[in-house]
Amino acid sequence: MMKKLFLATALLASMTAANAYQTEVNASYENIDLDESDVNTFGIAGTYYINPVNVGNTPLAEAAFLNKASNISLGYVNASLEEEENILGVNVKSKLDLDVLGLAGEFYVPNSQFYVSAAVNQTQTTTKASAAGFSASEDDDGTGYAVEVGYLPMTGLLLAVGATDMSESVNPLQVMKNGFVYGWGAAGVSGEDTAATLRAKYVTAVGNNNINLESQFLIGDETAYRLAGDLYLDPTLSIGASFADSTEDDSDSIFGVRAQKFITPVAAVGIGYSTTDGADSFGINGTFRF
Repeated sequence: MMKKLFLATALLASMTAANAYQTEVNASYENIDLDESDVNTFGIAGTYYINPVNVGNTPLAEAAFLNKASNISLGYVNASLEEEENILGVNVKSKLDLDVLGLAGEFYVPNSQFYVSAAVNQTQTTTKASAAGFSASEDDDGTGYAVEVGYLPMTGLLLAVGATDMSESVNPLQVMKNGFVYGWGAAGVSGEDTAATLRAKYVTAVGNNNINLESQFLIGDETAYRLAGDLYLDPTLSIGASFADSTEDDSDSIFGVRAQKFITPVAAVGIGYSTTDGADSFGINGTFRF
């Protein structure tokens, strides 16, 4: 009897360890169809967790959050835009390249309900133009940052406040998660100054399913906000929707839908679509854990 109990315990421990992970790699591609041109974005990011993340019977996409897993991430996004137009009979070509590199970290204070995060990023902008055999280019760069402090009053709920400066650069990890249109659009709310941030995230069970609810507010010269939610049909499959807008003059609302499926406990694929006046985007992404 004791031998059977020992074997059962060892088997359970090995299964739990097999589903645990400590590193996550994400890759994404997004195409934004503008009225007169396209923007193509590519992103790649890696996250290392200080301690192994145990999956359990929770939604796989929320395992790190529910485990309160402290981590450090490095992300890179490239966005390119090409345009061609005829001006007074002269064919003018222009190209804009954005290269964004960012470093971020989250830390859940041990034996407490407190949370802190920080991020720093840099954007390199290259603009090229050519016409009638002549060409010119210009390079520019800028740095941005974000800091947060938070509190988890109950399991699955995070409330955080902070500050960010996105006037010259944005967080590539957030661009990969929320899309190019919102990621760059929200950068205008701070103007030349730092913007205050408010954020909430709540993961809980509803009946036989789980839900994830998120809200984010950026308060600067103007206020931008984003509301999002996901329904987990089972621990491996989610569908979600989002809505974003700002108080800027002539601001257009951004509507989005997304879905993600873990085809194995360590590999997932996702798709997303968002639309706003003058821009429609479609994105795909992949996740691998080990």
